[in-house]
Amino acid sequence: MGIRERDWIKYLPDGFTIYFALKTLLGQIISFSVVLINGDDCIARYDTAHGFAHRDTMGRKSAAPIGKERYDNMTLKEVFRYADQDFSENYARYYEEYQRR
Repeated sequence: MGIRERDWIKYLPDGFTIYFALKTLLGQIISFSVVLINGDDCIARYDTAHGFAHRDTMGRKSAAPIGKERYDNMTLKEVFRYADQDFSENYARYYEEYQRR
């Protein structure tokens, strides 16, 4: 049995979407990306790049992340679920922050 890869989109109100990419091995998450999108703009993302789970905050004026928050005290599964919940409930707040930066 090998690595299983899945991706899907969740549609939110006001034209926002969440893009999910998930890799598992034997039912365990080994990497993921959860991206909050508005139109063509990446507003924020949770992922496991750099070898740890974290959230990158993006800014409208910057092509690169302007903030990073690590989640070292949570399992990858917990962070993945939290990312979905966080973006689903707080997408408007993240967009406001994105617009200001």
